[in-house]
Amino acid sequence: MCMMRRRRRLVRFWALPAVALALAGCATKGDIRALQTELRQELVSLGARQDSLLTALRAETMSTQDTLRTQSDQIFDFRGEITRQLQAISQGMARLEAISGENQRGIASVRDQLANIRRLPTGPAQQPTQLVDSAQSTPANPETVAGAGGNAEQLWGVAREQHQRGSYGTAQRAYEQFLQEYSSHALAPDARFYLADILTQLDRPEDALAAFQEIPTLYPTASKVPDALYRAAALQHEAGDDDEAKATLQRIINTYPDATIAMLARDLLTEIG
Repeated sequence: MCMMRRRRRLVRFWALPAVALALAGCATKGDIRALQTELRQELVSLGARQDSLLTALRAETMSTQDTLRTQSDQIFDFRGEITRQLQAISQGMARLEAISGENQRGIASVRDQLANIRRLPTGPAQQPTQLVDSAQSTPANPETVAGAGGNAEQLWGVAREQHQRGSYGTAQRAYEQFLQEYSSHALAPDARFYLADILTQLDRPEDALAAFQEIPTLYPTASKVPDALYRAAALQHEAGDDDEAKATLQRIINTYPDATIAMLARDLLTEIG
């Protein structure tokens, strides 16, 4: 617009003297033609400069747009990378929390075992060391474990000690005896859970799966229910029953979203796909 106004002013600037000369009678036709020629040349030059400026402006505008587009793409990629890194950090922290929780439960279990062992009678006839694994000896009454008489805490301590030592036969009988004599005890869900774990160690996955699946039915409010469901899902996955495993894992996530085991359930669900 500025260039157009300058052009019109230039036309008026050159036209007025020409008109004045013509009116004064002092200008010849040659003078007028010369002025017109000069005016046209100036207009052409002015138009060329205007076109050059417009071309430079367009190029600068396109360059600026390209730069802004590139920077916008870089910012978008940067935000995406930051988001992925934050997600990775969050997942890593969740795994660390899960591992920490498992370690704390393991430490608490060891502490309980030590406390139970301290409460065991010191008489030679009742020492846990007199227990013999089923692979070595079978007691006269298979339902009763030698040295496990007395009370629930003592029997529980014997069962846990033998389990930790790898004496699965003796531990299995001790857990079964505990469930038979103290079926309503607060540790009954744990006893059934460890029984299922022993079946896993003895390479009896089908029996172990059935045992783990019984726990939510028999003890729906027990703290071992999420762990039992997770172990059941892992066995289902190992058996190739991925649909059943997914359903079990989803049950954990939906029912116990804040439990530590829920994070492990999400990881296994992602692994199964």
